Formats: sequence, structure tokens, C-alpha cells
Amino acid sequence: MNMLSTLRSTLSSSLSSLFSGGRASALSVGITTGTLGVLFDISFAALIFSNSLSDYLSAGIGFVLFSAAAARIMVALMSSFPGTVSDLAAIPTAILSWSTGMAVRELPPTATQGELLITVIVTIALTSLLTGLFLWTLGELKLGSVVRLLPDSVIGGFMASSGLLLIKGAGGILIKQPLEDFSLQNLVQTTTLMQCLPGVLLAVYLLMVTRRYRHSFVITSSLVGAIALFYGVLSLFGISPAAANEQGLTLGIPSLQTTWQLLSWSDLLRINWQAIGSQWMCAGTVSVLTAVLLLMNVKGMEMAIADDIDINYELKVAGSANVLLGMGGGILAFHSMGGSMLMHKLGGRSRWVTVIGAATFITLPLLFSSWLTYFPTSILGGLLLYLGLSCLYEWVIRAQKKLSRVDYFTVQLIWVVSGVVGFLQALALGWAIAVALLIHRFFFSKQLFNG
Repeated sequence: MNMLSTLRSTLSSSLSSLFSGGRASALSVGITTGTLGVLFDISFAALIFSNSLSDYLSAGIGFVLFSAAAARIMVALMSSFPGTVSDLAAIPTAILSWSTGMAVRELPPTATQGELLITVIVTIALTSLLTGLFLWTLGELKLGSVVRLLPDSVIGGFMASSGLLLIKGAGGILIKQPLEDFSLQNLVQTTTLMQCLPGVLLAVYLLMVTRRYRHSFVITSSLVGAIALFYGVLSLFGISPAAANEQGLTLGIPSLQTTWQLLSWSDLLRINWQAIGSQWMCAGTVSVLTAVLLLMNVKGMEMAIADDIDINYELKVAGSANVLLGMGGGILAFHSMGGSMLMHKLGGRSRWVTVIGAATFITLPLLFSSWLTYFPTSILGGLLLYLGLSCLYEWVIRAQKKLSRVDYFTVQLIWVVSGVVGFLQALALGWAIAVALLIHRFFFSKQLFNG
């Protein structure tokens, strides 16, 4: 009842602020933040729906954008901070991409394309549902601070491993095939260079420039400049947009699905529950990491606005939104510190501005779906590569100054095991270390207390 009454009051204040002036400003801020979110979320869709799922990229983009729009609206109306922006996050999405890929591999050779797609969607939806229940329970029991007990070294190891997944996924998008099937001989081919080089250069440029300038407009302007440069180089080589599409240099989506259909009862008969059940450890890891990232994002938002935000309430907000997303077959999304801070800096202090940004996720692809056909795949790969490199930079380079030698070694051990042995083995190692450290901390503190 408390959350429902809050929702009614915030919706009323949002509507009154809409009609009290500033509509043009709200529209421009909403479209700006929404457009940037669309670009990143399309890259996440390309990450998930790649390789064996590449035929479903059109539906995947609609699935991701519709989920992100729904999450933005729900969080905007329920959050205690009016300018809160919700979106997909790189770390959970990278794990989800790996998890869905492994679920597909678990399917029998006789599985139909429909069974493949529905199993992937249910894998994602169940992760959203379980994460939502976990977040809501933490908030309801006021246990938000308990998540902080998880060792930083293990969290860092998981995040660095996820960054490695992002890099691998970006590589697959850039070369149009799984990295396992790629050889160095392919690298010298002209087509492969044209696919990879723009994305690599964009990722390196973003990594360098964002170390110095942290304003979100740096990324926006860089993306616009990269697209213009891409087509400028194509014109120099006499390659038309249609030819670039045929060569696989652009998305090449014939039609874009901008809505998502709810799962039906008949879909239950086509789900391979064994393949989905094999991903339980990934789902649990996503739930815990989402709680950690949400705490970090809310803390960052508090510092930016110089005001307190009830973390337990925000856990319930994110939990409720993701329970509804999961029940509807949507993908996980929660509070975005970057998006919220951009909204705050641009003056978007109204919930209505966030709703306008959410509408952009549907209207922009709907109005310009034919343009997305010619969107460079190297830009999407470059964005993912930048996110992956940023994550590794944070936990391989910068962490050396912030962590003790033992913690730093733990971080490096987990992500190296992920790269050399396997991601699932790295998760198992990380959780084993976490349990061992928590037990040691408990008995050590108990001995000090008894002493």
C-alpha cells in the first residue's frame, strides 16, 4: 500500500509539472538521454543475439528496447529520486549473453528454431524474475547493506571476467563469427579489416578520452563522429551504403520489430527446462552482482545530488520492476548511475522527462527503422569493446592501487581462470573464495569478541 500511494502521488506531481511549463526542455532532454540509451541497448541486443542467434537480431532489438522502455517507465514512476533512469547494464548483460549461448548449446540437435528462441527468452526472463525477487526481498527486509559483506576481490573478479566476456562478444560481432573459429590469416583480409578496424579504433579512442573527460556528451559526440567517419571512408573507396550492407558492414535488418509479445501458455510446451536449469549459477551471480551494482549506483547518485536516497526502497523499486519484466518475458534492467547523472546535469528533474526518454526507445526505431539497416556493426562492436576494456582497466590496472596484494591476486586469478579454463569454472572458484573469506571473517571476529 505504501508503494502504491507513493506511485499515485508521484504520478500526479509529474503530470502537474508537465502542464506547468518547460515542455520543450523536457522533450529535448528526454530525447537526448533516450537516444544515447537506444544506441547502447542495440549493442547489447547484438551481443546476445549473435552467432547462432543472429537470425533473430531484429526481434532481439525489439525485445531489448521494449524491455528497457518498460523498465524506465516503472522505475521513473516509483523511485524516490525524480530523475532516476533505469537501463540495461553491461556486466549482467554480458553474463546473460554467455548464459543464453550455453543454454543453446545444451539443446538437442533436433530442437526447432522456435524452441531455440523461446528457451533463450525464458532463460533471460527467469533471470529477471529471480533477480527481481532477490532485490525486493533485500529491500523489504532492509538488508541492503548485507550485500556489502561480499568480498571486493570476488566482486572485482566477477566484473573483470564479465569484461572479458564483453571483449569476446565484441570480437564476435566485429569479425562476424565466433572467436574460436577465427584465425590470424583471416585478419589480413580486406573485408575483415574494414569490419574490425573502425570498432577497435573507436573503443581505444573512447577508453582514452573518457579517462580524461567524463561527461556523457563525449560518448554521444564520439559516436556521431564515428558514424560520419565510417561513411566518409566508404565514399573514398567508392562503396555505396547498399554495397556495405551486402558486405556485412552494417546491420542489414530488413524489418525491425519494435514491440514484444508476452509469452503464451503454448510456449511452455516448447521450453527446454533442462537447458535453462543448467544456468542456475549464472542466474544467482547476476542477482548478487545486480544488487551490488545497484548499491554502487545509488551511492553515486547520492553524492551527485548531495541528498540521501533510501537504498532499501530503491531495491524494492528495482525488484518490483524486474518481477514484472520477468513475468512478461523481459530482460533485466535497473538504476543507471550514468543515465541518471546525465539526466540530472541536463536539468531533467521531472519523472515525465524520463518517461519521454522511455518513449524514444519505441518511437526512434519505429520512425527510423530503415536507417538502422545501415547502422555500422563496427560501431556496436566498438561500444562493447570499450565497455569490456573499461572493466578490465578498472580491475586489472587501477585496482592495483586500491586493493591489497592478496585481494588483487584474487581478482586476477578469477578472471584469468575465466579466460583460460572457462567462465563457469571462474564463477565456481569465485563463490568458493567468497564463502571461505566470509567464514574466516566470521570466526576471526568471533575470536576477537571472545578475547
